Amino acid sequence: MMLAWHEAPRLAPDQFAAYEAGLWARALNGETVLGFVRLSRCALIGAFEDPDRALRLSYIGDRFPVVRRRTGGGSLSLDPDTLLVALALPVGRYTGAAPTALMSALCAPFIAAIREAGIDAVFTAPNDIVIAGRKVACAFLIRHDGVILFEAALPLALNVEELLKTLRLPLEKLSEQGILAARQRFAPLRTLVPGLAAGALRARITAKVAQALDLRVRRELPPAPEQAAAVTKDSRSPPDIAAFVKTPGGVLYLDAWLDPGSVVREARLTGAVACLDPVLFSRLEASLVATHIAQLESALATALHDIKPDMIGVETADIVYLGHLCAARYLVGGELGLKAASQITAFSPHRTDSIAAILGSIDAVLLPYCAKPTWCKWRHRDGCPECGRCAVGEAYALARKRRLAVTTITNFEHLRAVLADLKIRGARAFLGICCTDFFLKRDYAFVEAGIPAVFVDIGGDTCYTLRQEEEAYAGRFEAQAYVNARLLGRLLDWRDRLRAEENAKA
Repeated sequence: MMLAWHEAPRLAPDQFAAYEAGLWARALNGETVLGFVRLSRCALIGAFEDPDRALRLSYIGDRFPVVRRRTGGGSLSLDPDTLLVALALPVGRYTGAAPTALMSALCAPFIAAIREAGIDAVFTAPNDIVIAGRKVACAFLIRHDGVILFEAALPLALNVEELLKTLRLPLEKLSEQGILAARQRFAPLRTLVPGLAAGALRARITAKVAQALDLRVRRELPPAPEQAAAVTKDSRSPPDIAAFVKTPGGVLYLDAWLDPGSVVREARLTGAVACLDPVLFSRLEASLVATHIAQLESALATALHDIKPDMIGVETADIVYLGHLCAARYLVGGELGLKAASQITAFSPHRTDSIAAILGSIDAVLLPYCAKPTWCKWRHRDGCPECGRCAVGEAYALARKRRLAVTTITNFEHLRAVLADLKIRGARAFLGICCTDFFLKRDYAFVEAGIPAVFVDIGGDTCYTLRQEEEAYAGRFEAQAYVNARLLGRLLDWRDRLRAEENAKA
C-alpha cells in the first residue's frame, strides 16, 4: 500500500474547494493521499461556521476572499506563510474511533515531525498542537462514507495584527499591548526554529505519516488546479429567534426563521465546532422544519435519539439544551410582548431550571460599572444615588423597590467576590446585566458560583466592541454601554407575578 504525496503550487483561495474534492474522490477509490499546499491571502472558515459570527466582514470587505473548508472547527486567517497539509484516506483502522482519539491519532505524526525539528509540541483537545500553552498548529477533520479528510494548518510565520483584524475574536484588542499579548498565544514555527526549511518539514511529516499508517511513500505530480465559488454573503433576513450554548468543544448556535403561528420555516445550526459528520447539522436542521418553536427541545431529542454526535467536546445533551434555550427565548418574548427576546439568556448550572423558575427565584441584581455615565462619580464605585439622570439609576430603583440586593460590579475580581458572597448567603438566583461576549469568555465564573441567573445583554459601546477588555476587567474602561431599563422593568414585573403565584400555592 502506498502513500501518494505531492506539493501543490500556490493556489488561489477559490481553488481550494476543488482541491479538497479531488483528494476526497481519490480516498473514495481506496487511495491515501497527502498534499502540501499554500493559499494566497484569505480567510478560511470551517464547514459549519457563520461568517458573520466568525469574521470581521467589515474589515475584510474586498481585501481578500472568504472560502469555506470541508472540515469543521474554527476560522483561519491565512497568509502566504501558512503551510496547509491535507490527508485523505480510507477510514480503515479508524472505523468507530472516538472523535477525540481520532483527532489525537492523526495529529501524532505531525507532532512527531515537529518534535524532530526541536519543538517540544503536544496535542491539546479539541484540535490544537501547542508548546507551553502556545499554539503551534491546528487540525480539522471529517469522517463520512468510509473516508477521512484531515487538514492541518502550520504557520511558519504569523501576522498577528492581521489575524486579530480578520477573525472576530473578542478576547484580544488592537492596541500595541494587545498585539504583544496575542503574540504570546501563538508560536509560529520559524519563531521557534529560525530558518526552518519548509522542504525539510514536509519530508519529516511525510515520513511520519507513512510510518503511522504503515505505508510506502510515492511522490506524485500535484493535481491541476480548478476553481470553485467563494463563500457568498447570506442574503436571508435575520432569524426570528436565536440562541447559543457554550460547550467544551466550542460555541454552538441555533437560528430559526418562523412562519405565522410560530412554526419553524427554516433552521440553521452553526459553530466553530469539530464535527466529524458533514451532514449531521443539515439532518438536524431538516428535523426542525414544520416544528412549533416551543417544541424544539423535544424535536432535537427525537432526532438524536439513536445518534451519538460525531463531535469533539459536544454531546447530545448540549444540542438538545440549545433547543431548550431557543424555545425559552421565544416564550420570554411572548410573555414580555416582544417579537424576539434575543437580549435575554437563561443560565442554569445543571440545565434543570426553566427560565420562569429562575426568574421567579431572583433575589439579587448585578449591574456593570460600564453602564454608568462616564461623568458619574459613582461609575467606578458600588452603589447609586438615583439622581434620575441615567438608566442605571432606574435599574437601582426597580431593584430597591422590590427589596432586591443590587450591586455595581466594578471589576472582574469584584464579580467573583460578589458571586461567592451570593452563594454563601444562599441566593436562589440573580439577574445580571452583561454583554454576550463577556459571558462567553468568562462563563467559568458563573459556573463556579453555581447560581442560576437570567442575563440581559447590554447595549452600546462595550469593552469588546472597542477591544478594551483588559481595561474593563481591571475597572478602567472609559466608554459607556447602556442598560435597557424598560426591558429590565418588564422582567422584574414578570418576576413579581411568578413570585405571587408561588406564594399563593404555598
